Amino acid sequence: MKDGILRVWDINCEKIIQSAATDSQICSLLWLPKTTELMTGQGLPGNQMKIWKYPMLIRSSELYGKYFSHKGRVLHIALSPHQSRLFSVAADGIACLWKCHESGEN
Repeated sequence: MKDGILRVWDINCEKIIQSAATDSQICSLLWLPKTTELMTGQGLPGNQMKIWKYPMLIRSSELYGKYFSHKGRVLHIALSPHQSRLFSVAADGIACLWKCHESGEN
């Protein structure tokens, strides 16, 4: 299988339910239960995090800082218990804490 494809599988039938091209290697994956979305931590070429609407796997947004973005592939992403913050760690040796916005909030 080609790298850079986000796939959702039905493990009982061993079939792909949905897939989407990410145009990048996927290094980490996180389920966002409040919004029923998936987040991918990615590598080259962008080293960014993308949010995908589930179940259609339509990209809804990309996560990057106003003054900062990772310079290495995003190796790990985690969600705080209250789902108000995201934590990312990348191969550039930098850890970031991101504030999650509620729907409709800028």
